Amino acid sequence: MRAIRILALVLTFLLVPVVQAAGPYREAALGALSWIASQQQADGSFPGFGPGSTADAVFAICAAGGDPNGFLREGNSPITFLAAQAQEVSTNAGSAAKAVLAALCAGKDPRRLGGVDLVAALEGAYDAANGSYAADLAGHAFAVLALSAAGRPIPAAAVEHLRRTQTPEGGWAWDASPASGGADTNSTALAVQALLASGVAASDPAVQAALAYLHTQQNADGGFPYAKPSPWGSASDTNSTAYVVQALCAAGEDPEGPAWTMEGHTPLSFLLGMQLPNGAFLWQAQVPGENALATYQAVPALMLRPFPLARAEKSALLPETGAAPAWLSGTILGGLGILLLGMALRRRSGS
Repeated sequence: MRAIRILALVLTFLLVPVVQAAGPYREAALGALSWIASQQQADGSFPGFGPGSTADAVFAICAAGGDPNGFLREGNSPITFLAAQAQEVSTNAGSAAKAVLAALCAGKDPRRLGGVDLVAALEGAYDAANGSYAADLAGHAFAVLALSAAGRPIPAAAVEHLRRTQTPEGGWAWDASPASGGADTNSTALAVQALLASGVAASDPAVQAALAYLHTQQNADGGFPYAKPSPWGSASDTNSTAYVVQALCAAGEDPEGPAWTMEGHTPLSFLLGMQLPNGAFLWQAQVPGENALATYQAVPALMLRPFPLARAEKSALLPETGAAPAWLSGTILGGLGILLLGMALRRRSGS
């Protein structure tokens, strides 16, 4: 029955037009979604680090043009789970922001999620004295992204907070310290997307300095590490590379262009190389095993969808050229995804 449920979820994607991304990347994203569907828990959540990871899974579904409300386990969707957690997440700006973005992806009102006004909670976390929504850079950036997506005004001081916390190298640090040497690719990618979502132009010196910093972080395999150096070494990882791809797309950069090609490798080709046969992604090449968070975060990058995500509208998914419609390509590639899914399920059952 679980196999049938997963198959039904995959089939729903054959009926939903998907964003125009290159064939191999779209196929990889559909394979990842098949694996993600198989991981859903009875309460509608997805494994990882609490409600934030379930929001990441919603972003993956949304990025491929799917409906998070249709991902059900024992009658519960990821949005059902997030609604049940709304009171808890409302006390943390970063968590509240991700829940707002997830609700918007699902076409839900974040002001009434689980009876909680998450937009008001997020705006209530704003510290006018320093222009921040959270002490950490990620929380502040996600807050800016969420409020922008919700159509709320972004205070000028919140944008200035991003500018003020940029490091001399052009990046941002997780703890929002502007000290030299503390920047990392993840915080930088989120800050870039937050700046752009707040109305800052891609040509702005802060954005261009961030892109210059990211250039210094790219490895020969085309991917990106958390930072060079970092507690996790300097090897490329899926999560960091995916976040950087989203930032590049938001800034109008081509992640497959010459500027982001290293020894014949691009960030997207690196991501393809990190996918396992069952659709899940590794975190780092030298670290074995499926990684849920890496898999969630890979999908928006593969689909070339930056933050803030919103559920793709059909009109935005139709090709502008004479190419085959997205749903036709999705059907063919989805069939391949089903074949891979069946093989993975057979291996798991030992048959």
